[in-house]
Amino acid sequence: MVRSRGIKVSLIDINNSDYTFIPDVENNEILFGLKGVSKVNKKTIEQIMAARPYKSIKEFMKKCPLNKPTMIALIKAGAFDKLDNNWAKELNQESRISIMAYYIYTISEPKTNLNLQNFSSLVKYNLIPDDLEFTKQLFDFNKYIKKNKKDIYYLLDERSLNFLQKSNLIEEVDFINGNPLIQQKVWDKIYSKQMDCVRDWIKENKEELLQKYNTILFKQNWEKYASGTISAWEMQSLCFYYHKHELSDVDVNRYGVSDFFKLNEKSEVERYIRRKDINIPIYKIHKIVGTVIAKKDSKATITLLTPTGVVSVKFTKEYYSMFKKRISKLNPDGTKTVIEEGWFKKGTLLLINGYRREDTFVAKTYKTTNSHQLYKILQVVDNKNLVLTHERAEGDSDEEE
Repeated sequence: MVRSRGIKVSLIDINNSDYTFIPDVENNEILFGLKGVSKVNKKTIEQIMAARPYKSIKEFMKKCPLNKPTMIALIKAGAFDKLDNNWAKELNQESRISIMAYYIYTISEPKTNLNLQNFSSLVKYNLIPDDLEFTKQLFDFNKYIKKNKKDIYYLLDERSLNFLQKSNLIEEVDFINGNPLIQQKVWDKIYSKQMDCVRDWIKENKEELLQKYNTILFKQNWEKYASGTISAWEMQSLCFYYHKHELSDVDVNRYGVSDFFKLNEKSEVERYIRRKDINIPIYKIHKIVGTVIAKKDSKATITLLTPTGVVSVKFTKEYYSMFKKRISKLNPDGTKTVIEEGWFKKGTLLLINGYRREDTFVAKTYKTTNSHQLYKILQVVDNKNLVLTHERAEGDSDEEE
Protein backbone atom coordinates (compact mmCIF):
# COMPACT_ATOMS: atom_id res chain seq x y z
CA MET A 1 0.00 0.00 0.00
CA VAL A 2 2.85 2.35 0.84
CA ARG A 3 4.63 1.55 -2.43
CA SER A 4 1.41 2.11 -4.39
CA ARG A 5 1.62 5.74 -3.23
CA GLY A 6 5.03 6.13 -4.81
CA ILE A 7 7.03 5.72 -1.60
CA LYS A 8 10.16 3.61 -2.03
CA VAL A 9 10.67 0.85 0.53
CA SER A 10 13.96 -1.04 0.63
CA LEU A 11 14.67 -4.52 1.92
CA ILE A 12 16.43 -5.34 5.19
CA ASP A 13 20.02 -4.09 5.41
CA ILE A 14 21.93 -6.06 8.05
CA ASN A 15 24.24 -3.10 8.75
CA ASN A 16 21.70 -0.27 8.76
CA SER A 17 18.18 -1.50 9.50
CA ASP A 18 16.77 -0.53 12.90
CA TYR A 19 14.02 -2.18 14.96
CA THR A 20 11.29 -0.60 12.84
CA PHE A 21 11.06 1.35 9.60
CA ILE A 22 13.43 4.32 9.36
CA PRO A 23 14.06 6.87 6.60
CA ASP A 24 17.11 6.38 4.41
CA VAL A 25 17.68 9.98 3.35
CA GLU A 26 20.73 9.20 1.20
CA ASN A 27 18.77 6.82 -1.02
CA ASN A 28 15.40 8.58 -0.62
CA GLU A 29 13.57 5.50 0.65
CA ILE A 30 12.18 3.82 3.73
CA LEU A 31 14.43 1.15 5.21
CA PHE A 32 12.62 -2.00 6.34
CA GLY A 33 12.93 -2.77 10.07
CA LEU A 34 14.43 -5.94 11.52
CA LYS A 35 11.36 -6.39 13.71
CA GLY A 36 9.37 -7.10 10.57
CA VAL A 37 11.37 -10.24 9.73
CA SER A 38 9.82 -13.58 10.59
CA LYS A 39 11.74 -15.56 13.28
CA VAL A 40 13.62 -12.44 14.44
CA ASN A 41 12.93 -11.29 18.02
CA LYS A 42 14.14 -8.39 20.14
CA LYS A 43 17.07 -10.32 21.60
CA THR A 44 18.27 -11.29 18.12
CA ILE A 45 17.99 -7.70 16.89
CA GLU A 46 20.10 -6.48 19.82
CA GLN A 47 22.65 -9.20 19.07
CA ILE A 48 22.81 -8.17 15.40
CA MET A 49 23.14 -4.46 16.13
CA ALA A 50 25.78 -4.95 18.84
CA ALA A 51 28.18 -6.81 16.54
CA ARG A 52 27.99 -4.39 13.58
CA PRO A 53 29.45 -3.72 11.07
CA TYR A 54 29.66 -6.81 8.87
CA LYS A 55 31.61 -7.09 5.62
CA SER A 56 30.28 -10.44 4.43
CA ILE A 57 27.88 -13.19 5.39
CA LYS A 58 30.88 -15.27 6.46
CA GLU A 59 31.91 -12.55 8.91
CA PHE A 60 28.31 -12.23 10.11
CA MET A 61 28.06 -15.96 10.82
CA LYS A 62 31.29 -15.77 12.83
CA LYS A 63 30.46 -12.61 14.81
CA CYS A 64 26.74 -13.23 15.24
CA PRO A 65 25.89 -16.96 15.18
CA LEU A 66 22.14 -17.52 14.84
CA ASN A 67 19.92 -20.57 14.53
CA LYS A 68 18.88 -21.90 11.13
CA PRO A 69 15.30 -20.55 10.99
CA THR A 70 16.50 -17.03 11.81
CA MET A 71 19.39 -17.10 9.32
CA ILE A 72 17.13 -18.47 6.57
CA ALA A 73 14.58 -15.71 7.23
CA LEU A 74 17.24 -12.98 7.11
CA ILE A 75 18.68 -14.29 3.85
CA LYS A 76 15.20 -14.50 2.30
CA ALA A 77 14.55 -10.94 3.45
CA GLY A 78 17.60 -9.72 1.51
CA ALA A 79 19.49 -8.72 4.66
CA PHE A 80 22.88 -9.65 3.19
CA ASP A 81 22.36 -8.48 -0.40
CA LYS A 82 24.47 -5.35 0.06
CA LEU A 83 27.47 -7.01 1.67
CA ASP A 84 30.71 -7.77 -0.15
CA ASN A 85 30.08 -11.46 -0.75
CA ASN A 86 32.79 -11.88 -3.41
CA TRP A 87 30.93 -14.56 -5.40
CA ALA A 88 27.84 -12.34 -5.73
CA LYS A 89 28.77 -8.68 -5.91
CA GLU A 90 25.89 -7.69 -8.17
CA LEU A 91 22.87 -6.49 -6.21
CA ASN A 92 20.29 -8.64 -7.92
CA GLN A 93 18.26 -11.80 -7.43
CA GLU A 94 21.18 -14.06 -8.30
CA SER A 95 23.15 -12.51 -5.43
CA ARG A 96 20.62 -13.68 -2.87
CA ILE A 97 20.42 -17.15 -4.38
CA SER A 98 24.22 -17.42 -4.15
CA ILE A 99 24.15 -16.28 -0.53
CA MET A 100 21.46 -18.84 0.26
CA ALA A 101 23.42 -21.55 -1.56
CA TYR A 102 26.51 -20.77 0.54
CA TYR A 103 24.53 -20.97 3.78
CA ILE A 104 22.70 -24.16 2.79
CA TYR A 105 26.05 -25.72 1.89
CA THR A 106 27.46 -24.92 5.33
CA ILE A 107 24.49 -26.31 7.27
CA SER A 108 24.47 -29.44 5.11
CA GLU A 109 27.78 -30.34 6.77
CA PRO A 110 29.30 -31.92 3.66
CA LYS A 111 31.27 -35.09 4.17
CA THR A 112 35.01 -35.13 3.54
CA ASN A 113 35.36 -38.88 3.90
CA LEU A 114 33.24 -41.99 3.46
CA ASN A 115 33.66 -45.50 4.84
CA LEU A 116 31.59 -48.53 5.78
CA GLN A 117 29.98 -46.56 8.62
CA ASN A 118 28.21 -44.52 5.94
CA PHE A 119 26.83 -47.62 4.22
CA SER A 120 23.32 -47.07 5.58
CA SER A 121 23.20 -43.57 4.07
CA LEU A 122 24.64 -44.80 0.77
CA VAL A 123 21.81 -47.33 0.62
CA LYS A 124 19.26 -44.70 1.61
CA TYR A 125 20.38 -42.39 -1.20
CA ASN A 126 20.44 -45.24 -3.75
CA LEU A 127 24.19 -44.96 -4.35
CA ILE A 128 25.01 -48.68 -4.12
CA PRO A 129 25.42 -50.34 -7.57
CA ASP A 130 23.44 -53.42 -8.58
CA ASP A 131 26.45 -55.73 -8.41
CA LEU A 132 26.65 -55.04 -4.66
CA GLU A 133 22.98 -55.82 -4.07
CA PHE A 134 23.79 -58.78 -1.81
CA THR A 135 25.77 -56.55 0.54
CA LYS A 136 22.64 -54.48 1.17
CA GLN A 137 20.79 -57.62 2.21
CA LEU A 138 23.76 -58.65 4.35
CA PHE A 139 23.88 -55.22 5.99
CA ASP A 140 20.18 -55.39 6.91
CA PHE A 141 20.55 -58.96 8.16
CA ASN A 142 23.50 -57.99 10.33
CA LYS A 143 21.42 -55.30 12.04
CA TYR A 144 18.54 -57.75 12.45
CA ILE A 145 20.39 -60.56 14.23
CA LYS A 146 22.27 -58.16 16.51
CA LYS A 147 18.95 -57.33 18.13
CA ASN A 148 18.87 -60.88 19.52
CA LYS A 149 22.06 -61.38 21.54
CA LYS A 150 22.54 -63.94 24.28
CA ASP A 151 25.90 -64.44 25.92
CA ILE A 152 28.37 -65.10 23.08
CA TYR A 153 25.69 -66.00 20.54
CA TYR A 154 23.18 -64.43 18.22
CA LEU A 155 19.79 -66.15 18.48
CA LEU A 156 18.37 -67.21 15.14
CA ASP A 157 14.72 -67.38 14.12
CA GLU A 158 13.12 -68.76 10.96
CA ARG A 159 13.84 -65.58 9.01
CA SER A 160 17.52 -65.73 10.01
CA LEU A 161 17.85 -69.39 9.07
CA ASN A 162 16.25 -68.80 5.67
CA PHE A 163 18.72 -66.01 4.92
CA LEU A 164 21.73 -68.06 5.97
CA GLN A 165 20.46 -71.01 3.92
CA LYS A 166 20.06 -68.87 0.78
CA SER A 167 23.48 -67.31 1.39
CA ASN A 168 25.23 -70.68 1.73
CA LEU A 169 26.22 -69.86 5.31
CA ILE A 170 24.00 -72.37 7.09
CA GLU A 171 26.96 -74.58 8.05
CA GLU A 172 28.05 -71.90 10.53
CA VAL A 173 24.90 -72.43 12.61
CA ASP A 174 25.16 -74.25 15.97
CA PHE A 175 22.30 -76.00 17.74
CA ILE A 176 22.19 -75.96 21.53
CA ASN A 177 19.30 -77.81 23.13
CA GLY A 178 17.64 -77.72 19.75
CA ASN A 179 17.92 -73.90 19.44
CA PRO A 180 19.72 -72.46 16.39
CA LEU A 181 22.55 -70.07 17.29
CA ILE A 182 25.61 -68.55 15.74
CA GLN A 183 28.66 -67.41 17.67
CA GLN A 184 29.05 -63.64 17.68
CA LYS A 185 32.76 -63.74 16.83
CA VAL A 186 32.10 -66.21 13.99
CA TRP A 187 29.35 -64.11 12.45
CA ASP A 188 31.24 -60.82 12.93
CA LYS A 189 34.23 -62.29 11.10
CA ILE A 190 32.01 -63.56 8.24
CA TYR A 191 30.26 -60.19 7.96
CA SER A 192 33.50 -58.22 7.97
CA LYS A 193 35.00 -60.39 5.23
CA GLN A 194 31.84 -60.25 3.09
CA MET A 195 31.81 -56.45 3.32
CA ASP A 196 35.42 -56.10 2.15
CA CYS A 197 34.13 -55.65 -1.39
CA VAL A 198 32.13 -52.61 -0.21
CA ARG A 199 35.17 -51.12 1.50
CA ASP A 200 37.18 -51.54 -1.69
CA TRP A 201 34.38 -50.07 -3.82
CA ILE A 202 34.05 -47.00 -1.56
CA LYS A 203 37.81 -46.47 -1.63
CA GLU A 204 37.99 -46.76 -5.43
CA ASN A 205 35.04 -44.41 -6.02
CA LYS A 206 35.54 -42.07 -3.08
CA GLU A 207 35.65 -38.73 -4.91
CA GLU A 208 32.63 -39.47 -7.10
CA LEU A 209 30.66 -40.79 -4.13
CA LEU A 210 31.51 -37.74 -2.01
CA GLN A 211 30.29 -35.43 -4.75
CA LYS A 212 27.02 -37.34 -5.20
CA TYR A 213 26.49 -37.75 -1.46
CA ASN A 214 27.07 -34.06 -0.66
CA THR A 215 24.92 -32.96 -3.59
CA ILE A 216 22.04 -35.00 -2.21
CA LEU A 217 22.50 -33.47 1.25
CA PHE A 218 22.52 -29.99 -0.28
CA LYS A 219 19.39 -30.62 -2.38
CA GLN A 220 17.51 -31.99 0.62
CA ASN A 221 18.28 -28.90 2.68
CA TRP A 222 17.54 -26.58 -0.22
CA GLU A 223 14.12 -28.19 -0.65
CA LYS A 224 13.49 -27.97 3.08
CA TYR A 225 14.58 -24.39 3.63
CA ALA A 226 14.90 -22.55 0.32
CA SER A 227 12.42 -23.80 -2.27
CA GLY A 228 10.43 -21.18 -4.15
CA THR A 229 11.24 -17.95 -5.93
CA ILE A 230 12.88 -14.78 -4.60
CA SER A 231 9.41 -13.22 -4.42
CA ALA A 232 8.12 -16.18 -2.39
CA TRP A 233 11.09 -15.79 -0.02
CA GLU A 234 10.20 -12.13 0.54
CA MET A 235 6.60 -12.94 1.34
CA GLN A 236 7.64 -15.75 3.73
CA SER A 237 10.10 -13.57 5.62
CA LEU A 238 8.59 -10.08 5.36
CA CYS A 239 4.97 -10.50 4.23
CA PHE A 240 5.99 -8.07 1.50
CA TYR A 241 7.03 -8.32 -2.13
CA TYR A 242 10.04 -6.18 -3.01
CA HIS A 243 10.26 -7.88 -6.38
CA LYS A 244 7.17 -8.57 -8.45
CA HIS A 245 4.33 -10.65 -7.07
CA GLU A 246 4.97 -14.38 -7.45
CA LEU A 247 1.68 -14.68 -9.35
CA SER A 248 2.37 -11.78 -11.72
CA ASP A 249 3.16 -14.03 -14.68
CA VAL A 250 0.32 -16.52 -14.24
CA ASP A 251 -1.33 -17.45 -17.55
CA VAL A 252 -4.50 -15.40 -17.04
CA ASN A 253 -6.10 -16.70 -20.23
CA ARG A 254 -5.66 -20.33 -19.25
CA TYR A 255 -7.09 -19.84 -15.76
CA GLY A 256 -9.55 -17.05 -16.56
CA VAL A 257 -8.03 -14.72 -13.96
CA SER A 258 -9.29 -11.14 -13.78
CA ASP A 259 -7.75 -7.96 -12.41
CA PHE A 260 -10.02 -6.95 -9.53
CA PHE A 261 -9.35 -3.26 -10.13
CA LYS A 262 -10.57 -3.50 -13.73
CA LEU A 263 -13.88 -5.08 -12.74
CA ASN A 264 -17.00 -2.92 -12.56
CA GLU A 265 -17.45 -1.60 -9.01
CA LYS A 266 -21.15 -2.34 -9.38
CA SER A 267 -21.72 -6.09 -9.37
CA GLU A 268 -22.39 -7.32 -12.89
CA VAL A 269 -25.71 -9.15 -13.19
CA GLU A 270 -25.59 -11.98 -15.70
CA ARG A 271 -29.28 -12.89 -15.41
CA TYR A 272 -32.18 -13.06 -13.02
CA ILE A 273 -34.18 -15.95 -11.64
CA ARG A 274 -37.67 -15.41 -10.37
CA ARG A 275 -38.83 -16.83 -7.04
CA LYS A 276 -42.09 -15.90 -5.32
CA ASP A 277 -42.49 -12.81 -7.50
CA ILE A 278 -38.97 -11.66 -6.68
CA ASN A 279 -36.19 -11.25 -9.24
CA ILE A 280 -33.01 -12.69 -7.78
CA PRO A 281 -29.80 -11.56 -9.52
CA ILE A 282 -27.23 -14.10 -10.65
CA TYR A 283 -23.93 -12.26 -10.74
CA LYS A 284 -21.19 -12.78 -13.29
CA ILE A 285 -18.41 -14.81 -11.66
CA HIS A 286 -14.77 -13.83 -11.97
CA LYS A 287 -11.53 -15.33 -10.68
CA ILE A 288 -8.80 -13.51 -8.80
CA VAL A 289 -5.49 -14.78 -7.43
CA GLY A 290 -3.32 -13.52 -4.64
CA THR A 291 -1.48 -14.02 -1.36
CA VAL A 292 -3.18 -13.93 2.04
CA ILE A 293 -1.68 -11.16 4.14
CA ALA A 294 -4.34 -10.87 6.86
CA LYS A 295 -7.65 -12.30 8.05
CA LYS A 296 -10.51 -11.25 10.30
CA ASP A 297 -12.39 -14.20 11.72
CA SER A 298 -15.25 -12.15 13.16
CA LYS A 299 -16.06 -10.76 9.72
CA ALA A 300 -15.17 -13.93 7.74
CA THR A 301 -12.88 -11.84 5.56
CA ILE A 302 -9.29 -12.06 4.35
CA THR A 303 -6.98 -9.46 2.88
CA LEU A 304 -5.54 -10.70 -0.39
CA LEU A 305 -2.49 -9.14 -2.03
CA THR A 306 -3.11 -9.61 -5.75
CA PRO A 307 -0.53 -8.82 -8.45
CA THR A 308 -2.21 -5.43 -8.92
CA GLY A 309 -3.10 -4.48 -5.36
CA VAL A 310 -4.75 -5.29 -2.04
CA VAL A 311 -8.28 -6.70 -2.04
CA SER A 312 -10.70 -7.49 0.79
CA VAL A 313 -12.40 -10.84 0.20
CA LYS A 314 -15.68 -11.73 1.92
CA PHE A 315 -16.88 -15.31 2.57
CA THR A 316 -19.98 -16.68 4.24
CA LYS A 317 -19.23 -17.57 7.85
CA GLU A 318 -19.93 -21.28 7.21
CA TYR A 319 -17.57 -21.46 4.23
CA TYR A 320 -14.90 -19.41 6.00
CA SER A 321 -15.03 -21.72 9.01
CA MET A 322 -14.36 -24.80 6.83
CA PHE A 323 -11.08 -23.43 5.53
CA LYS A 324 -9.67 -21.36 8.39
CA LYS A 325 -8.92 -24.35 10.63
CA ARG A 326 -5.75 -26.41 10.66
CA ILE A 327 -6.08 -30.16 10.25
CA SER A 328 -4.26 -32.54 12.59
CA LYS A 329 -3.86 -36.25 13.08
CA LEU A 330 -3.93 -37.97 16.44
CA ASN A 331 -0.79 -39.90 17.34
CA PRO A 332 -0.85 -43.16 19.33
CA ASP A 333 0.54 -41.33 22.37
CA GLY A 334 -2.35 -38.85 22.33
CA THR A 335 -0.41 -35.93 20.86
CA LYS A 336 -1.36 -34.22 17.62
CA THR A 337 0.60 -33.54 14.46
CA VAL A 338 -0.52 -30.74 12.15
CA ILE A 339 -0.80 -32.07 8.59
CA GLU A 340 -2.29 -28.96 6.99
CA GLU A 341 -2.47 -25.35 8.11
CA GLY A 342 -5.59 -23.29 7.62
CA TRP A 343 -5.96 -21.87 4.13
CA PHE A 344 -6.17 -18.31 5.41
CA LYS A 345 -2.77 -18.37 7.06
CA LYS A 346 -0.56 -15.46 6.07
CA GLY A 347 1.45 -16.22 2.91
CA THR A 348 -0.98 -18.79 1.45
CA LEU A 349 -1.61 -18.49 -2.30
CA LEU A 350 -5.26 -18.69 -3.34
CA LEU A 351 -7.47 -18.63 -6.42
CA ILE A 352 -10.99 -17.42 -5.59
CA ASN A 353 -14.22 -17.29 -7.58
CA GLY A 354 -16.71 -14.51 -6.93
CA TYR A 355 -17.76 -11.01 -7.94
CA ARG A 356 -16.82 -7.42 -7.12
CA ARG A 357 -19.13 -5.38 -4.90
CA GLU A 358 -17.69 -1.90 -4.60
CA ASP A 359 -14.32 -2.32 -2.82
CA THR A 360 -14.92 -5.96 -1.80
CA PHE A 361 -14.62 -9.23 -3.65
CA VAL A 362 -17.45 -11.54 -2.60
CA ALA A 363 -16.49 -15.21 -2.83
CA LYS A 364 -19.32 -16.99 -4.62
CA THR A 365 -20.24 -19.78 -7.04
CA TYR A 366 -23.53 -21.12 -8.33
CA LYS A 367 -24.65 -24.62 -9.28
CA THR A 368 -23.99 -23.69 -12.89
CA THR A 369 -20.47 -22.40 -12.14
CA ASN A 370 -17.96 -24.84 -13.60
CA SER A 371 -15.47 -24.56 -10.74
CA HIS A 372 -15.22 -24.38 -6.97
CA GLN A 373 -15.36 -21.23 -4.88
CA LEU A 374 -11.87 -21.57 -3.43
CA TYR A 375 -8.62 -23.19 -4.54
CA LYS A 376 -5.29 -23.37 -2.79
CA ILE A 377 -2.31 -22.84 -5.08
CA LEU A 378 0.16 -25.57 -4.17
CA GLN A 379 2.84 -24.64 -6.69
CA VAL A 380 3.61 -22.16 -9.44
CA VAL A 381 5.40 -23.97 -12.27
CA ASP A 382 7.63 -21.92 -14.57
CA ASN A 383 6.09 -18.78 -13.01
CA LYS A 384 2.86 -19.18 -15.02
CA ASN A 385 1.22 -22.57 -14.48
CA LEU A 386 -0.64 -23.41 -11.30
CA VAL A 387 -0.95 -26.62 -9.34
CA LEU A 388 -4.32 -26.31 -7.59
CA THR A 389 -6.42 -28.18 -5.06
CA HIS A 390 -9.93 -27.56 -3.78
CA GLU A 391 -9.86 -30.40 -1.24
CA ARG A 392 -8.53 -30.22 2.27
CA ALA A 393 -6.20 -32.87 3.70
CA GLU A 394 -7.75 -35.78 5.54
CA GLY A 395 -7.14 -35.85 9.27
CA ASP A 396 -8.57 -36.85 12.61
CA SER A 397 -9.37 -33.38 13.88
CA ASP A 398 -9.37 -29.72 13.00
CA GLU A 399 -8.35 -26.97 15.37
CA GLU A 400 -8.61 -23.23 15.58
CA GLU A 401 -5.43 -21.45 14.50
